[in-house]
Amino acid sequence: MSMKRILLSISAITVVMIGVQLPQLSRLDNQYRQVKQELVKAKRTQGKVKEIVASPVAHKTDVKKATQTVTDFMNTVNDHSVNDYSDVLKDKATLKVINTLSQELAPSVTFGSNQKFNLVTVSINRVFDSHLQYAIVEKSETQSVVYTLTFDIDEQRVTNIQRLPLKGTYDNEK
Repeated sequence: MSMKRILLSISAITVVMIGVQLPQLSRLDNQYRQVKQELVKAKRTQGKVKEIVASPVAHKTDVKKATQTVTDFMNTVNDHSVNDYSDVLKDKATLKVINTLSQELAPSVTFGSNQKFNLVTVSINRVFDSHLQYAIVEKSETQSVVYTLTFDIDEQRVTNIQRLPLKGTYDNEK
C-alpha cells in the first residue's frame, strides 16, 4: 500500500510540474524564434562587413549605382515644386528627409522664390558600413548651396540630408 502511495504522490507531483511548464512553452518558443532571427541577421551583417573589408572593388558597381540614384534624387528635387515632394520622393527617401526638404531646406521655401538650381557636383564625402555620405553642390544665378546627403545602399533610399553654409560663389575650377 505504501508503495502505491509513493507512486501516486510522484505521479501527482509530475502532473503538477508538467501543468506548470505547459503554459511557458509558447513563450519559450517565441523567444527561441526571436533569438534565431537575430542570429541570422547578425550573420548576414557579419558577412557583409567581411565582404566589404575583403573586397571593396566588388562594391564599385553599388557605389556607382548609388551615385546615379543620388544624382537622380537631387534632379527630382530641383525639377519639382515643394508641394510635390511627398509624391515624387516617397520611394526615394525616408519621410524624415521629405519633411526636412519640404519644410526647411527647399530653396523655394528658404529664399521665397522658386529659383532654378542646377546640379554642379555630386561626390562621395564619407563611406560607412552600408551608408554613403555625399557632398552635393547646386548653383543658381544668385547663390550656391551645399548639401550633405546620406544614402543607404541596402534600402536604396536617402536617409538624411542637411544644408551646409557656403560663403561666396562656387566656381568649379579643376
